[in-house]
Amino acid sequence: MRNRLRQRAIVSLLKTNDSPPKILASQLFFLFDVEPRIDSITDNMTLENVLVAVGKILHSKQRLHEDVTAWARNLFEAAGLPFVENSASGSIDREENTAPVPVLSVVCSQPATSKTMPSPTPQKRRTRRIYLEFAMKLLAKGSCTHRDLVDTIMKQFPTLNRETVSTFVSDVQNPRYSPIKDRKVVKQADGTLIFEDRIKPALTVIENPNFAGTETEAVTEAGKQASSSMGDV
Repeated sequence: MRNRLRQRAIVSLLKTNDSPPKILASQLFFLFDVEPRIDSITDNMTLENVLVAVGKILHSKQRLHEDVTAWARNLFEAAGLPFVENSASGSIDREENTAPVPVLSVVCSQPATSKTMPSPTPQKRRTRRIYLEFAMKLLAKGSCTHRDLVDTIMKQFPTLNRETVSTFVSDVQNPRYSPIKDRKVVKQADGTLIFEDRIKPALTVIENPNFAGTETEAVTEAGKQASSSMGDV
């Protein structure tokens, strides 16, 4: 029963995944109650790469007893995704197994002017979380609980998968998995979620109980002196 629930959770992750490879790998390790080992996970890995890499580690720890490639292929089929076996099995160890290609050196008869070619600018990873900016505005206000935040996002983006949005709301409360790296989300006493940097410090007013009494006594004494002066007149 537990294996079936775990498989359904992995299939859901594959269907809706828009996280970086290392976060996806951490989530897979979490489902197997295994300490994450993401040193070998790189940002350019495909879904197949990540799933097979995690499967190999789980297999070495006796947490996965199936053939890793068959296990990964079955999960992709359940998620309705194409499984490219060569991409999954061959690209992970490509750097170790590929022999260096011999290079022919060419000597020019005339000195050539070297030109420095600008290195291509790496493209920023595009996120499929179309609701991220909207969620950050709600977290800045601090008026939503976990459920309220999920309901509000689903109302704004009804085509989203509710389970994915709920997972996102859970992740932002854990700095380890949160996609918002530069701002911490905390839960307030009433259960609402808010960015930590948006919490306003409470002002404490300390009253001096002696102040009012002293002032009253001074006024009373002044009144007595005034009355005495009028009587003398």
